[in-house]
Amino acid sequence: MVEQREMRATLSGAAWVSWVVLIASGACSNEPRVAGADEADSADDSGPSGGMSSSSGGQASTGGDPDQSDDGLTSSGGSVGVAGDGNTTACERASQATDLAPVYLAFAFDVSGSMGKLDRPNWWHDPEAKWKPVVSATRAFFESTGLKRLNASMALFPAEDDDCDVDTYQEPTVGMTELPSPAFGEALAAYEDEVGEPLAGGDWRGGTPTFAALSGTARSLDELREAEPDAAFAVVLVTDGLPQGCSEELDEAVERAEELAAEGLRTYVIGIQNPTLPPSELPQDWSDWGSCDDGGGETPCPSPDTLQALNQIADAGGTGTAFLIDTNDPTATETAFSSAIDAIRQSSFSCSLPIPPNPMGGSFEPDFIDVTVKRGGTTMGLKFDESCNAADSWHFVADSSPLELELCPNTCEDIVAEGDAELLIDFLCEERPIFE
Repeated sequence: MVEQREMRATLSGAAWVSWVVLIASGACSNEPRVAGADEADSADDSGPSGGMSSSSGGQASTGGDPDQSDDGLTSSGGSVGVAGDGNTTACERASQATDLAPVYLAFAFDVSGSMGKLDRPNWWHDPEAKWKPVVSATRAFFESTGLKRLNASMALFPAEDDDCDVDTYQEPTVGMTELPSPAFGEALAAYEDEVGEPLAGGDWRGGTPTFAALSGTARSLDELREAEPDAAFAVVLVTDGLPQGCSEELDEAVERAEELAAEGLRTYVIGIQNPTLPPSELPQDWSDWGSCDDGGGETPCPSPDTLQALNQIADAGGTGTAFLIDTNDPTATETAFSSAIDAIRQSSFSCSLPIPPNPMGGSFEPDFIDVTVKRGGTTMGLKFDESCNAADSWHFVADSSPLELELCPNTCEDIVAEGDAELLIDFLCEERPIFE
């Protein structure tokens, strides 16, 4: 008899990717592939075996629900036929849905006056250059219909009250929410109402309590992290400036990001750079450019550079360098911000999976599985390549126990970017063809 079983799981992250397990056994014989006597002792070490039970005669004439097998798996089609010798010649397919752990991103979003309060001599606090394009890109991301199985929260900092208190940020402005959702755009719109019109001269909150916001936002994930230890979590800090106010220093924020990384919670930083090109004319109602250490009066003051500080926080948070957003061109700012969030989304989950147990009860043999991918109505085989040099390839994770397979980096990136793909892990009756 030939029997196939199908196990589905979705990759966490915005992309909706299904893992399907097709087990073909009996095309070579009527019995599942079973370890020999010299293999039995090592079967458990080489990978999972056993597991789901299999039916011995398919679905025919059970008298029950035609779409339900005896072991509770949902049939997805197929039939059982009988050859002249009495052996079954067609296969039965069943499926069981399982989900991988989700991804949770906790955003700490800077709403201080440097994002849009155009106060002299700070011409770089222009809401047209910073606040508006960043908010537009933020709304577009959180409301994108392409997001699946991605969750996010958002704390605005500084808070309206008790802005230096870590506990203030444990209750985010927008609680953890499955995306897409309009709640984030609504929260930012409500803050704009608080600021008032025109934004450039509105009542913005002051200070950049980075340490308090980072610490409180991380704490807001404690309960979820305990409840879902296998899920992916990260803090995303969106800010344009040095930590200030609340008597805090940059070193404190860097040290806190390092501590969180040691606990397994990474911190991403999206750094909103200050514009470097001053406007050609004085902003409305300004009599001159103000005063500063290097310029002022008839000459615009230079905008401060906060890039090194933002990179320090990202590096300490285990994510390398900050995503730096140039704000000299509002259109380019929106595009760059969207790209940064998408890169964070893609890096927040892994393309490796534990290999499911053989439902036929046989031993696991690495040379007897293969991987294909379904996209856009077409099916393409992926290549097994331990070095990951080949395009569209996969490999086993070295020294993993139990053994895991993994899509190679470029293959993983392509499939995640595709947004809607289905991977097939095939348990074979013959050794996998050698890729050359």
